[in-house]
Amino acid sequence: MEIKVRLELVASLQDGEVNINEILHAVGKWGREATAKAAEGVINAYQKRVIELLCSGQGDGNWLPHEARGSKGQMCLGCAYRSGGKREPRKLRTELGPLSVETRQVVCAVCGKRFRVLGPLLKIEPRVRPTVELKRMTAETMTDLSYRKGGGRMVALAQVEVPRSSGQRWMAGGDWDSLQEGAFRAKTWESLQGLMADGTGYKRQGSAEGTRGQLRLMMGVTGSPRRLVPLGVWADESWEQIDKQMLEAKPEGILPPVVAIDGEKGQEVLGNLAQDIQRCQWHIPHQLGFALWEDGLRKPQREPYIDKLSGIIKIDLPEGEYRSIPKEMREQIEGQLLESRQSMDALARSFKNKGYHAAASYLRNAGDHTFTVVEKWLEMGYMPPKAISLLERVMREMGRRIKKIGASWKDKGVLAVARVLMTRIYDPKRWQQYWSKLLDLKGRCAIKDATIAFAVA
Repeated sequence: MEIKVRLELVASLQDGEVNINEILHAVGKWGREATAKAAEGVINAYQKRVIELLCSGQGDGNWLPHEARGSKGQMCLGCAYRSGGKREPRKLRTELGPLSVETRQVVCAVCGKRFRVLGPLLKIEPRVRPTVELKRMTAETMTDLSYRKGGGRMVALAQVEVPRSSGQRWMAGGDWDSLQEGAFRAKTWESLQGLMADGTGYKRQGSAEGTRGQLRLMMGVTGSPRRLVPLGVWADESWEQIDKQMLEAKPEGILPPVVAIDGEKGQEVLGNLAQDIQRCQWHIPHQLGFALWEDGLRKPQREPYIDKLSGIIKIDLPEGEYRSIPKEMREQIEGQLLESRQSMDALARSFKNKGYHAAASYLRNAGDHTFTVVEKWLEMGYMPPKAISLLERVMREMGRRIKKIGASWKDKGVLAVARVLMTRIYDPKRWQQYWSKLLDLKGRCAIKDATIAFAVA
């Protein structure tokens, strides 16, 4: 069917006095109001026409699927209807602004059920006011801003107010688990040159003073060009629980070369997910400072040791195709690796001799996984991630959103924001696919022709 909409605009302008801002403001305001009114008119006309076709026996019974009267869960197979009159208009919150649309009823001639046409005809869930696109806009806005500020932004974007409570409810109720689908396909894991793990704390809602939740992330890293692949985010689950879940979900027999960790307690268990572990080379000297502090050294005394360790572990690997790198350079890298190991062992012994037992113990434990990337480069010819610096942007974005002054979170709420934010930034294709499936856009409604004519009076 075709529905024709005629819009008439009469713009009143003062001769020679109007500026461009006034024209854009006036026409823009009219356009937003007219768009919403046009959508209301199309919905009402479409609903009316479908009912006419059904009641005259020209329609298809599949247009209005419904449960048989008195038989819960059993669909009626009838396709004969009669008009059941009108009910009060239904209010909808949409990306075009608030709409008020007619709700017409029909009576099934087979089972005798009387029901409203709007829901089954336009795929609108009962008692659901926001449209799918409005929820998408809200999810993107609420992950960029706080719920309070995001509500104000939605007024500007969609001319519809989204209260803070509604934004929180929509975010917490979203099916964000499905955003992680596809992250464990064999093809995805075969392309990974490494895994990275990191976490950050958040204030838990209703928790005792001083108790915090932990938000933990796992990302994969592809080769050239370097790209992060979101693998999962968890709220207040231990690394051991995360390792168990990922082992069950990942494809069997595929182990990326390394998993890069920052040394947080319990992360070593993630070595089950990769061939080996790489301690983050930024965190190693940084965390040495804490060990030296435990041994009683002040900051001016600690800094020379931190700088020395940074120089020891730094081995610059050449870029480019491994086979094109001269043999002499590869042998030089092997020599640097041996020298760095010896220097790190010597530094640990010197700490022990000086009575810096915490620092000596830290270096001995960190040494096993400090040069894994160099070893893998010599073995395989490409460089897995040697630090979690690529993950720092993710953590900054998470912190910017969840670590606001006075903000507290339930695990479900912080998990929703984290999953949406991580997918939007690092897997925009999956984000678009998720909403395309929900929107179910198949070209069944299109604006065929639009004509604008101007006349000056």
